Amino acid sequence: MQQSDTQAKAYEENAADFRKLDDQIHSMREAARARLMDNGWEPDPNDGIPCLACPCPDFEFGPNGRCGRGSCRHTFGAHDLPV
Repeated sequence: MQQSDTQAKAYEENAADFRKLDDQIHSMREAARARLMDNGWEPDPNDGIPCLACPCPDFEFGPNGRCGRGSCRHTFGAHDLPV
């Protein structure tokens, strides 16, 4: 599919916006992790992907990118993803 110059510029602007969003999400996740660790949270590096928004021990794939655990239901991004 051939793209016009205006479409190429739009793609470049979109990519830049997504990079900014990725940086913001990374910063939020780091702050959440630090907040929990400052309060005694000690994640096990070999024990899955715990949630940063609730005590869910590991992300379980569920519908629409949310955790399938009934006690969690937070998005994949709310979990402590590897850096």
